[in-house]
Amino acid sequence: MLWVLFLLSALIAYVVTKVSITLSLRRGVLDVPNVRSSHAQPVPRLGGIGILAALVLSLGGLGLMRMLGWVEYSVFTRDIALILLAGTGMAVTGLYDDFRGMRPATKFLVQFVLAGIVVALGMRIESVGVLNWGPFAVGVLAFPLTILWLTGFANIFNFMDGINGLAAVTAATYSGFFFVFAWRQGSVELAPMAVIVTGSSLGFLPHNLPRARTFMGDTGSLLLGIVLALLVVRLAQKSPNPASLIGLLLVCSVYLWDSGFTLLRRLRRGENIFQAHRSHLYQRLAQLGLSHASITGLYLLLHLLMGGLGLAYVRWANAMRAVILVFAGLTLMGFTMSVYWLERRAARAKLEAGGTILRSMHD
Repeated sequence: MLWVLFLLSALIAYVVTKVSITLSLRRGVLDVPNVRSSHAQPVPRLGGIGILAALVLSLGGLGLMRMLGWVEYSVFTRDIALILLAGTGMAVTGLYDDFRGMRPATKFLVQFVLAGIVVALGMRIESVGVLNWGPFAVGVLAFPLTILWLTGFANIFNFMDGINGLAAVTAATYSGFFFVFAWRQGSVELAPMAVIVTGSSLGFLPHNLPRARTFMGDTGSLLLGIVLALLVVRLAQKSPNPASLIGLLLVCSVYLWDSGFTLLRRLRRGENIFQAHRSHLYQRLAQLGLSHASITGLYLLLHLLMGGLGLAYVRWANAMRAVILVFAGLTLMGFTMSVYWLERRAARAKLEAGGTILRSMHD
């Protein structure tokens, strides 16, 4: 059944995304290059419709399997309904923004409302456990903390959708690890949801990598961001292991690190954090001349490493958990320092080339 769901969602995403390209071209819904862009020509940006269609129709297919007696559990549980509500709401918000444009304040307000609804209906971060301490109940902070996480990660995912293939590969990898978490916990409704997200992301990918015939736009990035964030919350909420939340956050740590580091760097430099920019680590690598495919491949390796550490963190003893956290931190710092080293090397090479040209002109 899981393989059927995976193939169904991938096929739907592939076909509907292809149709969306034609729709984008006819309606003129194109991503025009700006200061933040990594592309030079206008590109259709309604590819997220394919991901949304795959999510909704695959869940419908799962419901049909239930009616035919192929699966023994109800599909439309409270968890699935809340994830579908928030995901669809985010996708529609992004779709409106892709078509008409939406003021950032209005878009954030809609996001907070959607997050507030699912939190009020019971999907929230209730406790945190770190190493051998906890779990600690967060109490009254559960509501604002979860809303901050849901809206924050949805927008982080949106901001990180800047080069070909990166967002789709990331969503497929994260949801793949979330499937393993759900499978180990025996979560019969969250495991299929994770499989559907994986299939939907990979079905979209051929239209976006190596050459981008379309972008997923806010429709796809906000949808994937909120669904992944909700899977983190619900998997942690349902797990008897207090270490699960940290393990799940380790899966997402590369995106969290890139966005958090970039935000602090811009604040320290006195830049307007609400202004478009190209200073994420992946964008800096692109400016150094690395191809989109190679950067996406690099991030995939980091995702796989951090996801493996997340799974190990949940299963291993407390003493090893400290080692895992230190290793993860050193890895992310090492990645960041490597970007700085490459930038310095490129700057030196440019200066040396300039000096050579001046000397030849003088001679």
